[in-house]
Parts: sequence; C-alpha cells; structure tokens
Amino acid sequence: MTDMGNYETILELGAGMTPTLSGRFFVVAREAEMAALQDGAAIPGFTAASFVALPADAPLPEQIVRSAQVLVLEVDAADPQSLRRVAQVRSDRPDLPIIAALNQADVSLVRALIRQGVADVASLPFAREELAAQIFDQLSKVAELTLPGDLSPMFSVVRSTGGCGATTVVTHLAAAMAASDTSGRGVCVVDLELQNGDVAAFVGEVPQVTISALLEAGERLDIDLLRSTITETRFGFSVMAAPDVITPLDTMDVDQLLRILRLLRRQFAYVLIDLPAAWTNWALSVALASSRVLLISDLSISSLRQAKRRLELLSSVGIGRDSVSVVVNRVERRLFKTIGVEEVGEALGCEVLASLALENDLRSAQDQGLLITSVTSRSRFAGDIRALAAKLSG
Repeated sequence: MTDMGNYETILELGAGMTPTLSGRFFVVAREAEMAALQDGAAIPGFTAASFVALPADAPLPEQIVRSAQVLVLEVDAADPQSLRRVAQVRSDRPDLPIIAALNQADVSLVRALIRQGVADVASLPFAREELAAQIFDQLSKVAELTLPGDLSPMFSVVRSTGGCGATTVVTHLAAAMAASDTSGRGVCVVDLELQNGDVAAFVGEVPQVTISALLEAGERLDIDLLRSTITETRFGFSVMAAPDVITPLDTMDVDQLLRILRLLRRQFAYVLIDLPAAWTNWALSVALASSRVLLISDLSISSLRQAKRRLELLSSVGIGRDSVSVVVNRVERRLFKTIGVEEVGEALGCEVLASLALENDLRSAQDQGLLITSVTSRSRFAGDIRALAAKLSG
C-alpha cells in the first residue's frame, strides 16, 4: 500500500486556463486506476487535486476525512469492508459529498449507495472530463451552502393570536415590496405554518412541490432543488409553500431549515417568513435569525394581551424590543375608539411601525385567490401596506 505522503500528486492548471471554482478534493483509489487521471494535461477549473493510492478496503487517513471538501472514493461492491468504509466516512463527516467510483454499477447498488448518502457515482476506469464535471458540480453545491456572503434582509411575521390577519399582511406586503424592488432578485414568502398554511391559497396558487422536499433532502439540498420548490405568483413575488399534508411541529430539523433560509437569502432581495401561531424551538430559532420580527395584532384586548406575552417570550430568548416592530391590523378610521394606535405602543413598550386600515373587501378577494389591489384601486389597506413596505425596504 502506498501512503498519502509519498503518492499525493498536485495538478496545476494548464496554460491559459482560469479557475472557476477553487476547492480541495481527494481521489482515493487503487494505483492502477489513477493512470487515466495523471496522464496528460491537468483537469481544468481547479487549482489543486490530491490523488491517494489505497486499496478499496483500506481505512482512510484521518487527514483526508477531516480536510476534504469533496471525496472521490473507490468502492468494491463485492468487498463488505469497502462498503463499510463508505458508511464510516458518512458517519464521521455527514456533510462531506462522496462520489463513489464503481467498476460495475448495477441499479440496486447505486440506489443503496444513494440511500446511504453518497452524492454521485463515477465509473471505473475514470473518464477525466466526466469526473471533473462531477467534482465541479459537488464543489459548486458546497460553495452555495457554505461560502460567506451578504445575506438579504429576512422578516419573520408572527401573530398575536390566530385569525389576526398575519397571512393577509404577509402576502400583500410581499407584493408591495416586489413592486418596488429594483435589484431584480425579487421577494420570496416562506410559509412555515406547517399544519394549516394558506399563503399559496391566498394568491390562487396550487404548488406542485412544497418545502417538505427541502426538509427531507438532507445533504442533497442545493440550488436546483431549492428552485424546484418555488412558485412564482402573478403578483410579482415567489412562494415556498407549506406542506400539503399536516406535519407535526416537533419533527422539524432546525439546522436543515436554517440552511434553506440562508440559501433563499442569497437568491432573493427580501425573504418574508409566515411563522406558525404555536411556538416551537425551531420557530424561535428562525425569529432569532431574522433581521426583524413583525408582530401582527389588532386592537382587541385579547389580541393585545397575547401580543404582550409574545414580546416577553421573544425577549426571553434574546430578541429585544428594538428588534421587534408591532403592526396593528384592522384599524377603523373613526373618531371615537376605545383604544388608539398610540396607546398600543405605550401598553406594549414596543415600536408600532404601522397601522393597517380595516378593509371590508379583503375576505372576498382572498376567496378568489386575489389581492385587494386586484379588486379595487382605492384601498386604504393597500396604501398602508405600501407605506410599510417602503419603511422595511428603506
């Protein structure tokens, strides 16, 4: 067996080639399989590659498992130890994309490896250009998920009580923000009301794929899969719909959810989250990750009482009053009121960012899958929403 120290080979870029993506990847296979990769010009597009000659059943050096961003690993289907080696790497590095190199790959074996978490399958003997494309694809996915970069603003919309109009607010707000977005990246609403989400229905859409596909994807999460779950609406914004079956709230993988939201924040100019009325640890994690929390309440005593309790809950996990803005919904424009918007801010000890006028035609519009702007051009509610969108965009 040849160890890594005296066999590792670094390939340089060929003349005139410009690297499009740098990343450290390892190819681990028997020495006889390496010839096709070492002969001739360097693999285009990469600044470095490490080739390690090892039998198909030999344990991997810890340095490889620890430092690799992508691992190409020879697998001998007839050798149980070789298959166990794949399982061990997956156990030690669940996040590491593995490309299994197989001599004779039947469908059942490929399926078994994919179920085990292998990202892709390469054929032996190696085909240089094909393998380079597979490695490049995996490194691109790693970069999409992990590279540092600016994240766009994310606003979590929470409700004081069920039925206070939070979903109505989030759909109209998304349309208003999309209309004023000059970046070309758009606005996306994520419906995290896992048990009774209505965002898609409120705008007349029936998504074919929901957020469930991303939550179940595990390490297969990437931009292509993300895009497949996004529904474009006729109102200028996108929707990632809630599951089409009732999903237990306590089964959410919070790490996977936060990865999804980070990807969205790199794709869109603004991300709006419709959080569930029932609070869970993962919902609090999303609120903590948000640029600002918008707390929707109306002027009823019960709604304001619950709003105060939610402010106290948010404060207990480190989300201070300066990170929360109250939006008072269904405000009647009349002379005599039992309580005014000004008193709401004083009672809650929190900024009232906006008040939204009561709109009698909203229910009728939503029953048709429309926004109020499609029903009437003169709506105080729509004007208030535009003003709120301007504040958030600014």
